[in-house]
Amino acid sequence: MSAFRVILFSRHALRCSRSLSRHYAGLSAANTRFCRERAQPTQLFVQQQAPARLYSKDNETPWTDVKYDELKALIKSGHVQLVDVREPEEIASTGLLPGAINIPLGRLHQALNYMSDQAFQNKYQRPQPKKWDNNILLYGQDFDSVRANAALELLHKWGFIKARHYIGGYAEWVAKQQG
Repeated sequence: MSAFRVILFSRHALRCSRSLSRHYAGLSAANTRFCRERAQPTQLFVQQQAPARLYSKDNETPWTDVKYDELKALIKSGHVQLVDVREPEEIASTGLLPGAINIPLGRLHQALNYMSDQAFQNKYQRPQPKKWDNNILLYGQDFDSVRANAALELLHKWGFIKARHYIGGYAEWVAKQQG
């Protein structure tokens, strides 16, 4: 599904803005009267925007979503930086995925953008992820976690454009490991 943005342009708004720019120091009575007149829309432009997330060809799954089998292979290979975005209290009662570090959503900005490499290494015992890394993987508690999705959007906004997230969350990992 495509997203559309509708833009209305008014001949009145264009003339009024030209009038204001010409008479910046002060408006004449005629110009102020004109700017108070009722505007009539004259043109309608529809622009098609790109969808919010890019999709791969298999099952219409976004390329940012990692499923259980892919996550298991990534953990086995050791080429993944797992980041749990839950609060420490939640992790104390449940646990972490193998090799994951806990950076709560509220501290993610500080940890990834302002901590020095050495400070990050000392605190998390892992190298600090770089913006060009393609192995950053976020997850939360449940399927399609709101916090993991928010963290993913923030990382993409901060330049970590190859970051992805595990859609099953910790709950799915535990269920599949036990069953």
